Amino acid sequence: MPTTTPPKRHTVLDFHTLLQACPREKDRAKILILQFISENGKASRKMVIQALRMRPSTVSNSIAEMIDDGLLSELSMRTNAHRGRPELFLSINPDRFWAISFSIMSMSLIITIANFAGEVVEERILPLDRHLSATQMTSILNGLITEHTATVPEGTHLLGYGIAFPGLIDKKANLWRMVSRFPNMKNLKFEGIIGFSEGKVLFERNIDAILNYRLLADPEARKETSLLLHWGYGIAISFAANGKLLQSGGGLFGEIGHWTVPGGDSDTQTIETLAAAPACMQEHEWSEDFDEASITQSGFISQEKLKDLYTIIAQVMRNLHLTFFPDTFYLLSPFVDAAITEHLSQGLSETLRPFAVKAPKVINLHYSSDSEAMGMVSSLFSQTLGPFLQARW
Repeated sequence: MPTTTPPKRHTVLDFHTLLQACPREKDRAKILILQFISENGKASRKMVIQALRMRPSTVSNSIAEMIDDGLLSELSMRTNAHRGRPELFLSINPDRFWAISFSIMSMSLIITIANFAGEVVEERILPLDRHLSATQMTSILNGLITEHTATVPEGTHLLGYGIAFPGLIDKKANLWRMVSRFPNMKNLKFEGIIGFSEGKVLFERNIDAILNYRLLADPEARKETSLLLHWGYGIAISFAANGKLLQSGGGLFGEIGHWTVPGGDSDTQTIETLAAAPACMQEHEWSEDFDEASITQSGFISQEKLKDLYTIIAQVMRNLHLTFFPDTFYLLSPFVDAAITEHLSQGLSETLRPFAVKAPKVINLHYSSDSEAMGMVSSLFSQTLGPFLQARW
């Protein structure tokens, strides 16, 4: 059965990946201590020792380094106040590290500043002109980076900038090749972004960032295969096996909206020309600034048209499942709510029955700028905090 309840998220760090990449036992101990304190909100040294069954010297040395580096703070609250020797609680120091994320929702650029605790410090929404060129987009990003970097408080370390954009992201060539909603924006070079040469710029497809955020929020989902279908301005998928995203060097993987399907009079059309938002909006007075999350407002698209769209997407879901066999199928679309998700889930189960294939869980995701922004922030923190997580004792 479909569900819409998002899992609780405890931390901004991908501890699972950090531990997998860590060969030294003392480094792993440091990461596990930070994870325990982060996920519990606060903890004493004694609580860490008992919960993780570590030697007191290992815990003491690791915590001392993290306090010196500003990762942890000692609170004024004390444990065992009425008997025995009191101990100070420890917690994450939220403003020790910051990260800036850039993401695009519909025709707007969302700028998010988040801290080490995963809290949004500041968020801005900047409308974009669909006729922007790559040079103009680069200029906008660099201007915002310069502006926001100057506002970082003293004592706070800005780790870098995460960029989550739609369309073709070629990670091998460091290019944002194109996206249909910005027809003049071709081959934006991430090398032109301030901080790229210093390793401070991380970029990702937006739906990969969304799926990454979801997997970080739900550790159990990392043990399975997951597929995210985004159906809005464009149509694309993101896929992960055991928490690891599947990607291609040229950025073409997942761009299923460009798949061709038979049309009338033996012509072929793409899935996007049949079912993506711009194609549906051509029949109406379409505003370039229209918010994707509001496409299905009352009367905007007829129920008859929506039924046709659901038939197309149901077929897409069936074919995707028979290709990837995901345990969990996430849907993110302005055309889909909880009731439609349940309808599509039941239809998928029926169409899969002749193939003797187990139907996946189908989960409806809600539109949120946080999903892309925090997905990038999590990746940025996890990939840049390495030096602070190496034991020096």
